Formats: sequence, structure tokens, C-alpha cells
Amino acid sequence: MASLLYFIIVFIIVYFAYYFIFDDMLKKEKYAKISELVLLTRKFNLDKEKMNYRSLLNGIAIINAFIMGSTVAVVDLIPFNYAIKLLIAFVMIMILMFGLYFLYGKYLNKKWGKKDGN
Repeated sequence: MASLLYFIIVFIIVYFAYYFIFDDMLKKEKYAKISELVLLTRKFNLDKEKMNYRSLLNGIAIINAFIMGSTVAVVDLIPFNYAIKLLIAFVMIMILMFGLYFLYGKYLNKKWGKKDGN
């Protein structure tokens, strides 16, 4: 039960931290400094003119909050020493980052991807 509470608390804190950071960067029009946005735009060939930056960055904030919250919750359940917990957390973060960003990028490509010939 404590792990679920950790997940909820970390998810909310990380989500709002990313939300406010991204909102501030959108107001200042510093799109090129958001590394996740640049990565998704280049890797999945997104059309910048069609994109809704606010909804895209909201999705990124949710993904990052889920990654951090689930990692904290799972590592809390593990009864090993800190070195093994750190190793498991690192592996888990890498797997979740690659997997979730890949799925989100595929979704965005279908939604805002550039078409051949356009």
C-alpha cells in the first residue's frame, strides 16, 4: 500500500514540475531547448506546422511522471540493498523510457506525421 502511495505522490509532483517547466518554455517560445520534443520531432518525422505543442508536452509530462512514479514504487518493494535497488531502477528507467517514448512517437506519427510527397 505504501508503494501505491509513493507512486501517486511522485507522479503528481513530477507531472506538475514538468507541466510548469514546459508551460514556461512554451510562453518563452523555447521549443528547441526541450530535448524530448526535439527527439520526437526528428525521430518520428513530425510536421511542426500540424503539431499542438501543448498537448504533445502534456503527453511527455505524463510519460515522465509515470516512469519516475513506477520506478520509485517498484524499487520500494524490493528488499535488496541500495546498490541492487539502484541498478534495478536504472534498468527500469531505461526500458520504460525507450518503450514509452517509442509508443508515443508512433502515436504522434500517425497523428501529426509528415506524409510522403508533402
